This record gives sequence, structure tokens and C-alpha cells, in this order.
Amino acid sequence: MNNNLYWSVYKNLEAEFLNLSNLIHINDEQLEIYSIKISELLIRTVVEVESISKELYFVNGGSKPNDKNLFFDTDCIDLLENKWQLSKKHVLISASNLYLEFEENIILTPLKKANKRGTSSSEWLRAYQAIKHNRAQNLKKGNLKQLIRSLAGLFLLNIYFKDFIYTLEKDGTGTNFDGRLGSEIFSVKIHINKRISIETEYSKNDDFENCVYLLKATDETKLIAQNSIKILNKKISEKVNAKMMTEVQKRISGLQISNQNKIQMEIKNIVDKIKSDFTIEAAEQNSTMLRTAFEGLRYEAILNKCQY
Repeated sequence: MNNNLYWSVYKNLEAEFLNLSNLIHINDEQLEIYSIKISELLIRTVVEVESISKELYFVNGGSKPNDKNLFFDTDCIDLLENKWQLSKKHVLISASNLYLEFEENIILTPLKKANKRGTSSSEWLRAYQAIKHNRAQNLKKGNLKQLIRSLAGLFLLNIYFKDFIYTLEKDGTGTNFDGRLGSEIFSVKIHINKRISIETEYSKNDDFENCVYLLKATDETKLIAQNSIKILNKKISEKVNAKMMTEVQKRISGLQISNQNKIQMEIKNIVDKIKSDFTIEAAEQNSTMLRTAFEGLRYEAILNKCQY
């Protein structure tokens, strides 16, 4: 997206947090540390969350008027949640000077419940509201834990705002994809599955919903590979159909089988064997075509917007 007014602000907030991390040994036990400065950063971070979520709302089809009745959480983030399932997306702590060990503090789902209000909302949003309305009474709620999670949520929204496609060329394993995406604190996962199928548009692993980026073959090179598979399948089908009836009749003619189910099972075994034999034969005969098609695959990383 052009004219990104938000990334530089996010990077400034990140830099201020990193300055804090040089003063505080941030490990799992220290996450409850609070201060005026931490509360200030939390408030500024969530103000950015409000602004960027509203812009994403309108860019992605939001239709409510841009007035005081438009709420960044229950309207804007809720629309994005319904489109992209942001609540399931993982943001990982990757900064070398954050000494966190517990999984719940390293693998975050910062936008989980961010589209809700009150006691149903995310903890960092509840902390923000409490500090905003009564800082003196609620200062303890403005701690490192909530600041980190709010920054992770803002980082995630910035990624979706930028909406970059990364060209990976022949890298079908995602080795050259830098999951930090410009952050010095966080990183995201890329979903790796380079299987090419003519039945499924995109093959999903168990971690699909948690990944912010998806590795895929480019549409042009994928189509070439799929066409090669179709040609191979057609040749196999033609040979199998031509051979099947005569082979089936020949192989079962001498069988002394009275049970119909056993006859059907025998026919299935014969057909499967014929298909297997011809698949190997056809693959060998068309190996150059297949190799050329799959060597020509080029890959890219795209945002996971639940498009598959």
C-alpha cells in the first residue's frame, strides 16, 4: 500500500521499547514491571492501532461513516477478523535481548479478542482503557507484558497494511524469506507447502491458520506444472482404459470365485496394479516434460488472507 504513514511511527515505538530493554533485563519474571514510561508507550501504541485499523477498515470494504460511532475494535478489527482470522495469526518474539522462555510469552496471538470490548476484550486493550481513564489508579496495568502484546498487534496490522508480495524465485523452502519483515523485536511464520495439485488450489498444513505469510508457486509457473500433470494423467488414463478390460477378463477367467464381493475385490486389485504399472511407465516416458515444468517453478510469499 502506498503512502504508509504508520510504519515509521511503529518503528519509533519499537526503538523506544528496545531502549527500555537495554535498561531492564526482560525475562518472564520481569513482565509485570510497570512505569509511567511503559504506560505512555502502551497508550501511544494503541492509538496507532486505532488509526491503522480504521484505515484498513475502509480499504477493505467497511461501510460505516467515519465518525464518533465508528469503533476501531468492534467495527474495524472485527471486519478484519472476519476476513482474515487475525486472532489466529502468530507473532513470535525474536529479539536477542528479550530473555523469554515460556511459550505463551514467545508465541503470541496479539489480536485475539481485539475485536471485543469490556471483560471479553484482550488483556492489553483492557489495560489501555484502564490507564487512559484513570492512570494513577491503574498504573500497574501498564506493564511490559501488555506493552509487548500491543506492539505485536500493531506490527501485525502494519504487515497487512503494507500487503507486500515477496519474490522468492527458485526458493521453494522459504529459506530466503525474512520473517522479521523489518522488525527488530518480532517475526512471523511462513506456511511452507510447495505441493502442486490439479485437484486442490492450495495444500494446507496444520499450521496454516497461524501463518501470516504463505509460500506458493507463481500462478504462471504453477499452471505450466499443472498442465504437465494433466497431460501425464490423460496418457495414463488412455492406456489404462485400453488395457483394463482385456486384462481383467484374462486374469479372472480362470478364477474359481463364487462370492461377488471377492470378484469385485479381485477386479479392483487388477485395476490398481495396471494403473501403478502405467503410472511408472508414463512418468519415465514423460520425465523430461515433468522435470522441465517443475524446474521452472518460481515462488513467492503472499499474505494469508484466507483466500484458500
